[in-house]
Amino acid sequence: MKKLLLLIGSIILIMTSGCGYNSGVSTSEPVSYLYFTGEAEGAEVFIDSVSAFIVTEMGNKELYKVSPGKHVITIKKGSQVLINRHILLGDGHEKEFNVPKFNQESK
Repeated sequence: MKKLLLLIGSIILIMTSGCGYNSGVSTSEPVSYLYFTGEAEGAEVFIDSVSAFIVTEMGNKELYKVSPGKHVITIKKGSQVLINRHILLGDGHEKEFNVPKFNQESK
């Protein structure tokens, strides 16, 4: 009887050991976001002195991805610098840039 119970217990142990819980941490790629308001349409955005993109969509629902960390953001229209800011972005953070009206006379 003891051998039968030992055999049944061993079979149950072997069968349940294959159904282990796999734990781990799943992380996504760190990313932050910029969005633009005001007179931003058509403006050229430079991130750390590198030409990144032209603003085509505006508002807080139109997010542009950027890596978290310290950045220098420069926004130009033509040759005129409209915004030049040093920012620090955390993972998942959003930053608004309200672009002022472009003065075409100083082109």
